[in-house]
Amino acid sequence: MRKSSILLFTILLIFLLVQCNRKEESRLHERLTQMATALNESAPVMLDRYTRFEEASVTDENHFRYRYTVLNTENPDSLLTERLETLIDNIRTMFSTSDELAVFRDNSVVLEYIYLNEQQETLRFIAIDPEAYQ
Repeated sequence: MRKSSILLFTILLIFLLVQCNRKEESRLHERLTQMATALNESAPVMLDRYTRFEEASVTDENHFRYRYTVLNTENPDSLLTERLETLIDNIRTMFSTSDELAVFRDNSVVLEYIYLNEQQETLRFIAIDPEAYQ
């Protein structure tokens, strides 16, 4: 009897912990979705001569995804290759220092960057794990 009570209590405790975790994930998803919606209000927008920000979105796994198109160049892949290291360094610095982006650090959000060419074919998919910008 005692063993079954302990087992029942353990199962109940695990169930409650899973439910709490789901609520936290849901709240995070809602917050990230609000941030993506706010960014999308000004999209699409040219960031420089070659880069247009298309949209931000949130995956089911709470990864924050940015989508860009590389324009005005005959070789967009080469352009990205030249700028890739600087781009990743800038992302890491921005997400590790900005108070406005603390929600990403506090919740270990994976950042995803998708770069497309003018035909909307994927040139690069960059995923930055939280450990890289903590």
